[in-house]
Amino acid sequence: THESPKYLQDNGYPLITSKNVKNGYIDFTDVNLISKEDLDKINERSLVEDGDIIMPMIGTIGNPVIVKKDREFAIKNVALIKFISNSKAINQFVKELLDSDAFNRHYQNQSSGSTQKFISLGFIRSMQIPLPPTEVQGEIVAKIEAERKMVEGCRELIAIYEAKIKRVIDKVWGE
Repeated sequence: THESPKYLQDNGYPLITSKNVKNGYIDFTDVNLISKEDLDKINERSLVEDGDIIMPMIGTIGNPVIVKKDREFAIKNVALIKFISNSKAINQFVKELLDSDAFNRHYQNQSSGSTQKFISLGFIRSMQIPLPPTEVQGEIVAKIEAERKMVEGCRELIAIYEAKIKRVIDKVWGE
């Protein structure tokens, strides 16, 4: 819907907007709440299900998130990318593509607006996504995940050694 729902002070359902999609997850801490009636009205058109991708399209464009739905919510002003059964696309592969530098440059080049950038649903619908066979998509996703685990392991090592260095310096300086 293009109407803004009436926000409730408490005891409502989260309405997820661009501001709530950050760093690879949906942030429910600072979310506007809506009534069950508004939730149902919005979800008639754009029901978000487990495994779908949502992506901000106003303000901070990009930053797609694969939904792990553990509560009811509705969306407004974010793109919803759905995956049908027997899809030839793996949602993790599509998310990685949408989150890539190449696609981010494409969003920025195609965005409109002077103070608040945005991309239209028409633009998103017309995007062409290169789609190798599902086996290849799976291999690419597996390699990306393996690299992420290595990076995370390195970050943990850095934190451990920084703490050790701090302890040695504190000991040397008598703190």
